[in-house]
Amino acid sequence: MFNELTRNIEAQLAKGSDFAIAQVVDRMAPSSGKVGDKALILESGEMIGWVGGGCVRGIVIKEALDVIRSKRYKRVRISPEGGTRETATYKEYVMSCQSKGTVEILIEPMISQPEIIIAGKSNIARKLSALAVAADFRVSVLAIDADSQMFPGVHRVYDTIDFSPFKNLSNTYIIVTTRGENDDLAVKKALETHAGYVGFVASAKKAEDIRTSLSKDGLSDDVIARLRSPVGLDINAKLASEVAISILAEVIDDFRNARDSAKKQKHEAPSETATPVASTAGDTFTEEYYINPVCQVPVSRKNPKHIIEYKGELVYFCCDGCKVSFEKNPAQYIK
Repeated sequence: MFNELTRNIEAQLAKGSDFAIAQVVDRMAPSSGKVGDKALILESGEMIGWVGGGCVRGIVIKEALDVIRSKRYKRVRISPEGGTRETATYKEYVMSCQSKGTVEILIEPMISQPEIIIAGKSNIARKLSALAVAADFRVSVLAIDADSQMFPGVHRVYDTIDFSPFKNLSNTYIIVTTRGENDDLAVKKALETHAGYVGFVASAKKAEDIRTSLSKDGLSDDVIARLRSPVGLDINAKLASEVAISILAEVIDDFRNARDSAKKQKHEAPSETATPVASTAGDTFTEEYYINPVCQVPVSRKNPKHIIEYKGELVYFCCDGCKVSFEKNPAQYIK
């Protein structure tokens, strides 16, 4: 199991995906999760590994998704007596499974650093690559006649400006700093990718000229509007190293704030077809998972503990306790 988890972690990191790792850090029998058991939870809600079944599995998936969004660890305690204590990093739940037992699980976020692609070999490009490498970013450089000696420590160096080798640009920042060497072509190629951030190092006048040129080349206004130029936070930078610092600061600010807000809105935005969890048995956050109407935690449709039909609707449960509670008074949970 450890080798399988290691392979999956490496695969997720290679893809630049965000995920969480859950580990059982304490337990009292008869819980099925043992101290040291681990699981990987993806943004889709898929769990790989084992920390326990029934309500434990659903609770961990639910909390792991919040940990991924908030980028903050959380310790979860699930016990028969439950509890009401809750902080930003700790929460108590009732063990609704009839087998009872107590487990404490630590859930940690694994947030991949974005990749920075630098187009150009200017002095600013070299300073920026060195800073980004030192800040643990994955850095690639595209520039005519560039080599690894010019950009020590970067992941990849290509001697031409061609973005086709990059297959997944969803977590990528492109900085064009060609400084007069085919600026128009480099910016055009960068904007033709699906990168969420394309910056061009230039003066306001040069940036406006580039936008005019791109429009004449047939790029739409929406595509041109994606270009950020001038680029970098306004710190009154003068030296190439200072400009590089301002650019990296803007990248970090966008990554930590703007994209976090977008992800938060994505997680919190109501589905067009979903109804509030408190008033239905079946609110879903993916096609595979179903919200248990009793304990309000996700249940895998592919591997539920129990399924019963109530008024023409399939209701999924994570454990015996939730099923028993539901059968005693279904109207309490489905309105």
